[in-house]
Amino acid sequence: MTSSQRLIKKIIIILIFLSSIAIIARILFPPSVEFCFNGVLDYGEEKVDCGEICQKKCPLPPMPPKVSQIQVEWAKAINDGVDNYDLIAKVKNDNELWGIFSVSYNFIITQENGEILKTPKEETYIMPKGFLKEDAYKYIFEDNFKLSSNISKIEIELSEHNWREIKDLRDLPHFNSKVIEISDKKGDYIKDGSGFYYVFGITKNTSKYEFRRVDITVVIYNKNNDPIAVGRTDQWTLSGGEKREFRSFWEEEFKDEIGYIDYIAQTNVFDSENFMNDFGTGEKFIDMQ
Repeated sequence: MTSSQRLIKKIIIILIFLSSIAIIARILFPPSVEFCFNGVLDYGEEKVDCGEICQKKCPLPPMPPKVSQIQVEWAKAINDGVDNYDLIAKVKNDNELWGIFSVSYNFIITQENGEILKTPKEETYIMPKGFLKEDAYKYIFEDNFKLSSNISKIEIELSEHNWREIKDLRDLPHFNSKVIEISDKKGDYIKDGSGFYYVFGITKNTSKYEFRRVDITVVIYNKNNDPIAVGRTDQWTLSGGEKREFRSFWEEEFKDEIGYIDYIAQTNVFDSENFMNDFGTGEKFIDMQ
């Protein structure tokens, strides 16, 4: 072995040794410990020393001034089988430009036997009224919740509101007031025995943006305006101007006669990762503070 070969071998051994030390240090002192207390926004933190890579959750900003709270119009349970319920609430946002990037919610259920249950905490978003106009409301829905006793009362609890503001709707030339339109709505009973009822519709992305996810909720009401069935479906990667069909099915017979069907299709325009094409992420339109 020549002297140059011996030198290269030594360098390789030293590099392997240093790499091993670095790996061990990374394990013993992970970034969430080593860098999350230095008072600097680094290593992918959401804010200084919190969020993302850090274990500490960032505190939510205070409720913005001159912003109305989200209104809960009602919360109800739909019995769709023996001891099986769908939980649904209708919430309304009266703020023209302010919406919620994420909000936590729980359904609180009081049973006839007096026992109070709370569903696991989940998250959703709520769009500003300026985007939705006449449909400035949202359904929050949890399906197939098992209970051994009838329900005497149901409520929904909203917490951890993460508010966002659309800076100016005029800054969004590729949006109109209803980002996702639904046409060709229809519903009918299934006659071949494969189920009981279905609804159909066609969504259209009226913007020039491509959305990662569009959420579609269908609520069937009886003639007394009480919900008797609810369905939800997601559409993934809906391009600007694209139209796409959707269907929801129910296998069990409804307990009441159908009065009308409400269709809602929404997408989270506050989520920069929801924008997927060359027209940008949408971040410049949104106040992230």
